[in-house]
Amino acid sequence: MLDRPLAPPPVEVIVAVTQALHREARLLDNEDFEGWLAMLGKDVSYRLELKSRRFRADRSPPLPLGPGVIFNEDLGRLKMRVDRLKSGFVWAEDPPNYIRRAVSNVEVLATQADNEVRVHSVLVMHRNRIDGTTRLLTAGRTDLWRSEGGAWLLTAREIVLDHSVLPDSNLNAFF
Repeated sequence: MLDRPLAPPPVEVIVAVTQALHREARLLDNEDFEGWLAMLGKDVSYRLELKSRRFRADRSPPLPLGPGVIFNEDLGRLKMRVDRLKSGFVWAEDPPNYIRRAVSNVEVLATQADNEVRVHSVLVMHRNRIDGTTRLLTAGRTDLWRSEGGAWLLTAREIVLDHSVLPDSNLNAFF
């Protein structure tokens, strides 16, 4: 899974994966959670963490699964989160928040496996709640996408919020 520093992936792969990222954002914006789940590999790993703010001189390695980890999900847990959102018992989402995602700075890199690519991207999420509260969340993402049966599936996502403190009272949204 190391990035191969040699040749980039073929242009067709870069376009297909970039389109998959934009489709994913549209599906989530439209709350088509079943469509989004269909874009995930069976072995998906989905992690979100807050950045650890340190002084520049502090060169110690990042803490593994420390207190900054918000999500550490697999496909089963992601399905449970979707079921919970659809249940009507998530009062913070009823009526639903307005959420719009913008994906940018997409970089598609080859890996050692011919059917996988590593993707770096930036996500900007605008969220407006029923009380008029607006939040702007930004995050860096590192993904692993795998080609299976003619489709690109998300198999790993590491999300790092660009916030040292959670900027909202809940994180029911998917990144």
